[in-house]
Amino acid sequence: MIPWAVGAHADPWNHTEAVIALALGGRTAQALFGLNWLMSAVNRDGSYCQFFTTSAVLEPRIDLNNCLYPAVGLLAYLVESKEMGTVRRFMERFDVTVDFVLCQQRSDGSFPWALGPDRRPMDGSLLAGSSAMVISLEAIEALDALMGRNRPQVKEAAEALTSFIKDPASRFLAKDAWAMDGYYPVLAGVLDEGAAHARMERFLARHWIVGEGIQAIADSQWVTTAETAEAAMALLRLGEHGIARRLLDDIEALRREDGGYLTGWVLPDRISFPAEEESAYSAAAVVIAHYLMGIGRPIGLVEGILAKE
Repeated sequence: MIPWAVGAHADPWNHTEAVIALALGGRTAQALFGLNWLMSAVNRDGSYCQFFTTSAVLEPRIDLNNCLYPAVGLLAYLVESKEMGTVRRFMERFDVTVDFVLCQQRSDGSFPWALGPDRRPMDGSLLAGSSAMVISLEAIEALDALMGRNRPQVKEAAEALTSFIKDPASRFLAKDAWAMDGYYPVLAGVLDEGAAHARMERFLARHWIVGEGIQAIADSQWVTTAETAEAAMALLRLGEHGIARRLLDDIEALRREDGGYLTGWVLPDRISFPAEEESAYSAAAVVIAHYLMGIGRPIGLVEGILAKE
């Protein structure tokens, strides 16, 4: 299990983000340990609970975005390790998860953002979470292709979800002040090129403190490593390498001597918040962003992973 920080809890999404970074960095043995934990943590019906400690489930709610994201970690591991046998064993378990999640899709293409412990859908959908699910479904399609499988229902689910995200009439839970809602549709590639560029221009005007990084919440003065790195990834998808490089340069001030990154700090005094926390997912996001930067052309996360093939 890879917790958020030393002594903290873990969740499947941020754990997987660390697995992706380990795999892309050539640390396949450690990435496999992380995949094995995901196999051990899944519920019988294929779902994943929200938060874990080393010995127990901390929050039994089921975030559907969390449930699908392990596919991206598995794809990164496969491309780096070439261990198809290991991946096939994992997919025997993960197929149950995919089926579980797809069964939650509504007729309009959306997904509830989470299910309660009783498996009842919670009200509303999240824009960032829905966009991240598109990335995961893309990774599942790529895994199926590499394994010689064809599941048209995965592609159909991704297309329906993408259409819902793009529809101006669609409604999401109010999170528009959060940075992730600004850049995730771009990072997921669900918008047309013109709309994506316009969205990122508006996003940067609202969230970027030049020379410092991206505010996780608009006007909060709380600059965070992960949101800055992920915003850079979104810009890389659009070919905006210069601005992406500036964002990554901004957060080098958050890097510690041990190679980790502070989760974030509050300006103007650069007060670490949470206090002196170095989060694994923050460092992982930086690793992934630099990896995509090194490819040197407009590229999304899944396409970037496959570029190593």
